[in-house]
Amino acid sequence: MTTAIGVASAAFAIPAAAADVTLKIAHVLPDGDPRDQGADKIVELVEADGRCDVDGQVFPSGQLGMFNDINEGVQFGSIEMSVMPASYIVGTEPLFGIFDFPFFWPAEVDALLELHRSPAMAELATEMEKHNMVMLDVWHTGYKQWTGNKPLNELNAYDGLVSRVMPSPVLAEQQKAFGLNPVTMPFPETYSALQSGAIDAQENPIPTSWNMKFHEVQSHVTMTYHGNLDQVILVNKPWWEGLSEGCKSAIMDAMPEANKVTLDQTMMQEENAMADFAAQGVEIVEVTAEQRDAMRDAVLPPVLDFYLANNGERGAELLEMFQSQMGGS
Repeated sequence: MTTAIGVASAAFAIPAAAADVTLKIAHVLPDGDPRDQGADKIVELVEADGRCDVDGQVFPSGQLGMFNDINEGVQFGSIEMSVMPASYIVGTEPLFGIFDFPFFWPAEVDALLELHRSPAMAELATEMEKHNMVMLDVWHTGYKQWTGNKPLNELNAYDGLVSRVMPSPVLAEQQKAFGLNPVTMPFPETYSALQSGAIDAQENPIPTSWNMKFHEVQSHVTMTYHGNLDQVILVNKPWWEGLSEGCKSAIMDAMPEANKVTLDQTMMQEENAMADFAAQGVEIVEVTAEQRDAMRDAVLPPVLDFYLANNGERGAELLEMFQSQMGGS
């Protein structure tokens, strides 16, 4: 039996105070993907940090929309943060096409991570501010490999195949240089397109292909290591500038651990995926140094020419900075 006092207490109960800061983090990969776990780590650490009263939530699997929706959400402020492949930023900022260069980036993970923290990357990051966004970090989620229904270790094996490409003109140019016919499509539609034969091939790191179950509809994985899939962490600029210094510090202090979680999970899932591929009869095709060099010589020069032709002096300046950072030209 409810007493009058009980009714009064219920009627006048004081609701929990809302957090000062809302932090929605959006991406399109499934729950449990390495970048999802990195985003979860940001929320965990920032919510536990006394410098910032924040209510954080991660929205995986395109719950807040697909890449373009998320990008626009961060740009215009309906989404505070995104974990986004750099390729999906190129439509907004063409200079970010440098992320999509094939056979260009360091093959050693430690050297790649050092480049992520370099002055060249910091300079590239400044280009996002004119688009109302701030780039806080870059996360590595693996080197790209091709999947198909035959070995793709020789350049002529690509001739005439239809491939899925992310909406980056630089990537489209790369695929044409391979001899492919690139087709842009939403990422969740790629599985059914491969299954039906509407497309023949796709490029992604092993964990991404595994999490998307492409091995169920592709018989071969060719280990080309031709590019790397880096995620850029973007936030809405007015939201970021409106945070207290304590909140900014809490978020930035969480980034290295989130970055490490993402990298560690990428490596672990790659190992698990390769074992799963072998168990399911997927053929792993290795590429010789000579085969890879032949691909590089055919594919990288036209991509560099395309990038420079479309990005002028600023593109040339950034390219020179990255090449200098890597100690080559």
